[in-house]
Amino acid sequence: MDQLVIKHINQGDKRAFKNVFDQYFNPLTGFGYKYVKDQFVVEDIVQEAFIGFWEVRQDFDHINAVKSFLYTSVKNKCLNHIKHQAVVKKHEPAVAYELESDHYFGSRVIEEETFNQLFQEIKNLPRSAQAIMLLSLNGLKNQEIADELNISLNTVKTQKKIAYSKLKEKMGNAFNWMLLLLLNFL
Repeated sequence: MDQLVIKHINQGDKRAFKNVFDQYFNPLTGFGYKYVKDQFVVEDIVQEAFIGFWEVRQDFDHINAVKSFLYTSVKNKCLNHIKHQAVVKKHEPAVAYELESDHYFGSRVIEEETFNQLFQEIKNLPRSAQAIMLLSLNGLKNQEIADELNISLNTVKTQKKIAYSKLKEKMGNAFNWMLLLLLNFL
């Protein structure tokens, strides 16, 4: 019976996979909880282990190998979570200090207001220029924008130049500052 279930899973049978998931989810969650005392985190970890199993399902020919894989995956993912939490805890005081500082607060307010102003000004551009600017701000290169919008590369360059000119006219020096900020995020 177990080998037949594994054979079905190897062939991509999602119902067979669901049966194994239903059978082992609670035991694996209980096992993971011995490492990580957060039910929601453990459930996510167990689900990730099952996703990992599904991705390499053809490598298994017996249920014991599947169980071993799942338990080992849950253990390793729990340990990785614990290590990550230790790193977070180690850096928490410095991060908290920075987040609480007036400088950080002021900088984030100015940054957010400037971003808001930029996007408001982009809305005032012609539709074609809006689309090009938004795709550009999402990190797409000129050729990718041209492909996405099914237009020529020269049209993208021309529209960007016009848009930059209008935005700079409306926003002044804030536009140059905004471009620098955006380049750091991309």
